[in-house]
Order: sequence, then C-alpha cells, then structure tokens
Amino acid sequence: MTESVSLEPEVVEARGWWSSIADHNPFFLVSGVLMLAGCFMINGSAHDDPDVVWPVVGLVGVFNIYEFLVIALAIYLANKKRFYRDAGFLLLLEVLLLCDVSLAYNELILKNLPIALVVCSMAVAMAGMKLLMIERGLQLRTTKAGAAMLTLLIVLLFLLPTLFRELIRNEWIQEWHYYLAWWLMGALPMGMVWTQPWFRGRRKLGRCSPDRLRHWVVGLLFVVPYVSLLLHMRTAYYVDDRPFYYYNLAPVVLGLAGVWLYLRAGAWSMQRVVSLGYCAAALAVGLSLSSPREMTMPLIPPEGLVISPLRVVLVMSAVLLGYAWWRKSAWSCVPGAVVLLMLAGLGGDVQAMGKSIRSLGQRIRGVGSDLIPDTMLGWGVLAVIGSFIFLLIGAWTSLGRRTQPAENNRR
Repeated sequence: MTESVSLEPEVVEARGWWSSIADHNPFFLVSGVLMLAGCFMINGSAHDDPDVVWPVVGLVGVFNIYEFLVIALAIYLANKKRFYRDAGFLLLLEVLLLCDVSLAYNELILKNLPIALVVCSMAVAMAGMKLLMIERGLQLRTTKAGAAMLTLLIVLLFLLPTLFRELIRNEWIQEWHYYLAWWLMGALPMGMVWTQPWFRGRRKLGRCSPDRLRHWVVGLLFVVPYVSLLLHMRTAYYVDDRPFYYYNLAPVVLGLAGVWLYLRAGAWSMQRVVSLGYCAAALAVGLSLSSPREMTMPLIPPEGLVISPLRVVLVMSAVLLGYAWWRKSAWSCVPGAVVLLMLAGLGGDVQAMGKSIRSLGQRIRGVGSDLIPDTMLGWGVLAVIGSFIFLLIGAWTSLGRRTQPAENNRR
C-alpha cells in the first residue's frame, strides 16, 4: 500500500505589521535622535544666557543616566536574548552619545571654569566606567595597550576642546598650536593599529554572532572617537574666528596612508603600494604649498635654517615612501624619497626653493665653464682620462654579463 502525498501548497502565515516593525525596531533610533535633539536645544538656549550654569549640569547628569541605561540594555539583549543586531545598534548609539556629549562640557567652560573642570573630571571617570562596562559585558578582546590607547582618545576628546577654549579665551593660542594638534591627529591612527589587533586581522564571522558583535564594537570604540576629534579640531577654528588652511590636513593624509600601508602592503601588489605612496605624498605636498607666512619660523636666526609646514611635509612624505620601500621592497619609491629630501633642503617655501635652484644653476654653470679646457693640451689630458673611464665601463659590462654574446652561438 502506498501512502498518499498531499500536493497542496503549504500555507505560510503572513506576518502582521507590528511583527515587521518589531523586526527592524526603529524605536532605538527615535530615542537617540530625541535625546541628541533635546541636548542641542537645551545647550542652545543656555548659550544665550551666560548665567545659566546648573541647567547644563543637570543636562549632563541626565545624559549620563541615559547612556548607562543604553549600555545595560545592549548587554542584556546580547547576552540573554541573543538580539545581536539590536545590541549593536544600541552600542553604536552609545558611542555617538559618548562623543557628542562633550559639547555640553564645552558650554560649561564658557560659563564657569571651576564647575566645568569638576564636571569634566567626573565625566572622564564615568566615560571610563562606561567603557569598562561594555568591555566586561561583551567580553571584548582588547589588549592592555589598546585599552590605554582608547583611554587616551577619550581623554583627548574631553580635554582637547577644553584646552583650546581656555587658550582662545586668554589669547595665548597661535597658529602653530593648531598645527601641532593636527600632527597629533595624524599620529593617532598608527598608534591605534599598533596597540589593537582588531585593525590588523579581519576574520570571516557569521552575520549574526557574538564574535561579529564584539569585532564591530571594538572598531566603533576606536574609529568614532577619532572622527569626532577631527570634527572638534575643525570647529575650533570657528570658535577662535580663525581661517582654516588646508595644509593642516596634510598630517592626517600621511598618517592614514601609513596606516593603510601597514595593514595592506603585505597583500597588495607592488604597483598598488607604489601608487598609494606617491599619491599620498603628492596630496600632502599639494595641500602644504600655501601656508601663512607666520608658520615659517627660523631655527638658526637670522638667515639660517627655517622650519615650515612644506619642509616638514616633504621630509615626512620621504619617510612614507621609505616605509613603502621597506615594507614591500618597492625600489621605485627610493628616487621619489630622494627628490623630496632634496626639495626640503632647498628651502622652506616655494619662493625660497626657486631662489635656491637658480643659485645652484649659476654655480653649476660656473663650475662647468672652469672644467672645459681652452687649450690643445687640456683637451688631450681630458681624452686620456676619458679612455680610462670607458675602459672601466667596458670591463664592468663584460665581467657582469651572465650569457654568451650572440655571435658566439653562431655556427
């Protein structure tokens, strides 16, 4: 006896509209947008009145309570419910909040410096507690050096705007202070990849898995504060009412290019490594061609060695090409590095380089005119010297040949 098989199509129960909304859960996004909007609006209203201090302090307290709730909910959803996508979105929201709340601290600095210092110190301590809570709750694989680097990023995020605000208020800040800060921004990415293995290895992980969530969160904790630092550096020019020059971006270009070579040079072809090195060097030098005259400072006055953004970038671009040569044995980077170092030795700006090149050309013409003989005896001596030179070249060519000449193979 054969069993009858039903050929009727299986009926799949349609999911309701609420189930579809619950799968995507947009309410976390709405909550985060409302919190950020409320923070900006309260901050803006308090900015117009210099005597309003405690409402800003209260805003900071409410903001921190909200952040702790977001972290606790994310850890619970990841460990108990296995809702890794929702937990990842909450942690993304938390990292953004951790970076953006520094605006409220900057507002306090403008109103009352002693209260602001106390609140900022407490905020740094609570930021460390939040990071520790995330690390322990998700069992993140961060090294000790990586944890120290992450702490440095957070401290800079809270204190660097404070430092600039205070320097601006007392009119102590100068253009080279900003330039040094931009070089710090360029060096931070290399410190991040050296201290945290997350940047050096990318494993294939499941689409929804705890390892993927940990991997993604570690990247957020490093990348988002760094991007926020760059934005804070850019907005500092508006606060100081100072024009922004594009030569400040050259250190970031060189730093990111160095990081990319460090991470990818082993897997890249020689052509891609050389192209990245030369393109980054050309972009950094191009950004540094125009810089304010006040940035050209003599190290050996009155007319000795000077330091300028262009000269510093030329040297560091040569270092980048040298690193590409060392990392991939890219010998085609060596001539570029030599040329950049030669240009750095000619002067601190384009005008000084042009003047040095013209002076060098005049000296070469003078030396050449002295070497050219003007008598028959001089020409004869030159011919004898040339015979010895070409004899050595011919010997080097024959002795260095590994194959027989073509005429020796003829029969």
